Amino acid sequence: MSRINISIFLSILFLSVTSCNTKKKEESSTKKKEVTQLEKKKPKGLQKGCYVYNDNRSTISLQVMKKGDSITGTLLFALAEKDKNTGTFSGHIKDSILLADYTYESEGVKSVREVAFRIKNDTLLQGYGPTEMKDSIQGFKNPSSLTFDDKFPLVKKPCVD
Repeated sequence: MSRINISIFLSILFLSVTSCNTKKKEESSTKKKEVTQLEKKKPKGLQKGCYVYNDNRSTISLQVMKKGDSITGTLLFALAEKDKNTGTFSGHIKDSILLADYTYESEGVKSVREVAFRIKNDTLLQGYGPTEMKDSIQGFKNPSSLTFDDKFPLVKKPCVD
């Protein structure tokens, strides 16, 4: 009788251990699938396409057309109670910051100024700081000390013609 009890006990113990291991493997597999899906959904920094801010009074639209060593595209600022300006930009990314020369036209006058945007997932935050004229370009005095705020966040969206 004691051999039968030992056999039953060992059988129950074996089934319990096997059941727990199967459950752990299933949970581990499910967690791996969830992480993989999140990684696929998570943007990998600046992408080709459009980044837009629009609050029905003001619009900022940045379209990245070429991505590589040099980032190029178009940029539009149409802020409430300010002159609209639109043009092209060319720049580069360093430490998750797009720093570019923005050539634009406002009220018939062509100008160039430096712009900066911090890349944060699928959002761009505009950089601000003291500027000075450098070779006919209004540039930042110290690009490494810019302030970035979320007052006008540009969010990745499908481009609209």
